[in-house]
Formats: sequence, C-alpha cells, structure tokens
Amino acid sequence: MGKPTVYMWPKSSPHNKYSELLTRSIERNGLRVEHYDRAAMFKPRRGDIVHLHWPSNSYTASVFALTIVKSLFFALLLLHYRCLGVRLFWTVHNVWPHDGKTRWDRLMRKYILTVCHRGFVLSESVKDEVAGTFGVPASKLVVTPHGHYVDAYVSKGTDIRKRFGIAPDSFLFLFIGRINPYKGVDQLVEAYSKLKLKPGTCELLIAGHVDKGYSLDFIDRVNDGSIRVNPQFVDDQEMADFLEAANVIVLPYKQITTSGSAILALSHKKPVVAPRLGALGEYVSDGCGILYDPDDPDGLRKALRQSMDMDARETELRIAAKLGELDWGRIASKMVQVYTGTKQVEVNA
Repeated sequence: MGKPTVYMWPKSSPHNKYSELLTRSIERNGLRVEHYDRAAMFKPRRGDIVHLHWPSNSYTASVFALTIVKSLFFALLLLHYRCLGVRLFWTVHNVWPHDGKTRWDRLMRKYILTVCHRGFVLSESVKDEVAGTFGVPASKLVVTPHGHYVDAYVSKGTDIRKRFGIAPDSFLFLFIGRINPYKGVDQLVEAYSKLKLKPGTCELLIAGHVDKGYSLDFIDRVNDGSIRVNPQFVDDQEMADFLEAANVIVLPYKQITTSGSAILALSHKKPVVAPRLGALGEYVSDGCGILYDPDDPDGLRKALRQSMDMDARETELRIAAKLGELDWGRIASKMVQVYTGTKQVEVNA
C-alpha cells in the first residue's frame, strides 16, 4: 500500500492561514494533501486520512429541523468513512463554536471525538477541558501546538501610524481582529481610559470588522482623542503593517480556547496582554507578555501599565525562544506520526 492522502477539511481558508501553513508542512513531510469539500466527499479510500478543523458548519443550520438533517447526514458520513477504513482526525481549535454552545453542540462534538481515531488539541489545558467536557479518554487527545505565523504575512510598508495620526514616539496599544461582545473591546477601552497618562505618551488603535448589531458607542463616551478606530476588516496585505506599528498587542477576550491572534502577535515579536484563559498561559509564557486575572476588575488596566515597562530586548529573546517551540516542521512531523500510527507522541507548547 502506498502513502495515504490527507484530505484536509479545509486545506485553506480566506480567514485563517492555519490550514494552509499546516498543509505545507505536512506535504514537506512526504504526504499528499488535498482540499476536502463536497466534490471530494467520496474520494477517500482505505488508509487515507480525513482531517477536520471547524466542523460546526457541517452539522448546523439556521432552522433546527435542517440542523437535524445535516447532523444525521454528517454523522453517517463519518461512520461511512470509519467502515471504509479511512482514518479520521479532528483538531479542536475551540471547545465550543464562537456563537455559543448548545446541548446539540455537546452531542455532536462528543460524537465526532468518539468516531475519530484521535483528536488534536493545541495545549495541555485544552486537552484537560476537552476530555472533561465530552467524556473522552485523555489518551485519545494529542497535544500539537498552534504553529507560528513568521513570514506568513508580508509587509507592504504602509505607515499605519501616519495614516491614523499617531506620533512615532507614542506608546501604541493595538487590538486587531473581529470585534464582537466576547472579544472584550469594551473592557479594553474602559481600562485604557483609566490609565490617566500624560497626553501624547500613549494611544490605542482598535482595528477590525465589527459584527452586525454590535455598537462601539462606548468608545465615544470616554475617548480623549487618543483612541483610534478602524472598523473594517484588515486584509492579509496590511496585517503585518498594523502589527509592526504597535508596541503591544492587547487581546482582552472574555472567553477563548486558543488564540491565533496571540501567536500572530508573537510572530511579529510583539508582546501580548491577555487574560489567563484557555491556552493563553501556555503560549504567552513568562517574558512574552503580561497575563492578568480576568476576575480582577482592575486586572487589565494594571497589565496595560505593566506592559509599558517591559524590557524590549529581553522580551524579544523570550519570544524568539517560544517561536522555536512553535515550528511548523516539528509540529507536522509529530502529526504525521499520529496519522500513520508510527509513533504516538505529544508536543507541548
């Protein structure tokens, strides 16, 4: 029997480079990877691999009756693959979908983990949470960290500070990404407004697509002119320019499993301010940023202030060491071993 084909579900995404970077690394490790979609549904054969990433769209619909139909089809499809001898894997990027959790999600996600040969998780803390939440043996879950984004986003050379009228010597906090209630931008604005620093020494830039129905009026109520807002999606061509403009990236999430945004920030050698939630404590390790207690009402403000005093050289060295742990080649090599059953290992972040 020849080498198996990996059907990556999906192989690439317009909103996340994770699958694309993982695919390249798996291909460098000697396996062929194809994109999984409807056209590829009946292509996998015995010994091939189907690797899921974000399955909730495969079993949910806008109407519950259709959700039942989709879920039944999806469940039977996975069972068909098992009977056919296809090996199934799921990378659990999020314990629950971003739009919330339901009993149906619990049922389907438990089923997916049950029918899959193994589940990949991105940190030890997520492994414990997934095992406890869905009642699967911890031995079925393999820790393979989220790889870095070094050189994934190329700078266009746009001067972001000049675009928004931010002084070159001003300390700049940046929030970048989709803006919705669970991202905690309201808490960030409140904490920033309480810093009470000398005018001109510090500014905050908030950039990203705002979810429909979510108002940013809370910014206007406290903005002294040092909070800049770019309420549009930041495309890949300017992502690096935004990150390079900042001194610190702030991710004030109210809930999170694993944050690609934190890894993206570290990939551009930027320290991260974030709550001690989910896997963030394993990625934003000592010296790579400031983690705060999300239950401390003043935690975010104190973390913002503390981040301004970090030693830039020492921080860069700590981040470089962390990025070495998040090498894609190392991660993909271990994942291929699990695919093929040649060795069962765990790679810690």
